[in-house]
Amino acid sequence: QTFTYRILDEFSSFDPQLVEDTYGSDIVRDLFEGLYNQDADGNIVPGVAISHEASADNLTYTFNLRDGAKWSDGTPVTAGDFVYAWQRAVTPELASPYAWYMELMSIENGAAIIAGEMDPSALGVSAPDDLTLVVNLSQPLPYFTKMVTHATTFPSPKWVIEEHGVQWTRPENLVSNGAYVLTEHVPKERSVGVRNEMYWDN
Repeated sequence: QTFTYRILDEFSSFDPQLVEDTYGSDIVRDLFEGLYNQDADGNIVPGVAISHEASADNLTYTFNLRDGAKWSDGTPVTAGDFVYAWQRAVTPELASPYAWYMELMSIENGAAIIAGEMDPSALGVSAPDDLTLVVNLSQPLPYFTKMVTHATTFPSPKWVIEEHGVQWTRPENLVSNGAYVLTEHVPKERSVGVRNEMYWDN
């Protein structure tokens, strides 16, 4: 089956931490998957995370990740991929257009890191093991779990980015963890994605 749909404008990036437009975010949602997804009515449903627990003071969230989630190259998706992506999103060197969103999430030390006052490693996110992601907040947010459906919070493949640099999002290089993989991109003409056989819900 082939589904063709129109996108009005060329999008800014396939990089979850750099995409800043609506159309680009739609494409990134096809290619990548965050902790949680949204159903047709906007309700939170499991993505890479299958559940979470919040501390009594709502300052610590522990996400339990899906055992079996994989990147399109077959590499397991781990909590460390989220730690890397979130640290990357607040790094002044990357200058993510949605760094402010990460600050809005009230992740511990996020604002100071974005301001260049602390190292990204100080961000309040950690991976005790491959299937556990712990997030520490500076203030309780009743809607925090809804915020992790935003593209900026999606995981990124560190090994691919380190190998290819800014060209990691080219179709021949891109490794993603969503329902589709990018096979072609002709700027201002077309982008083509095919079913990701490695996706947990394939």
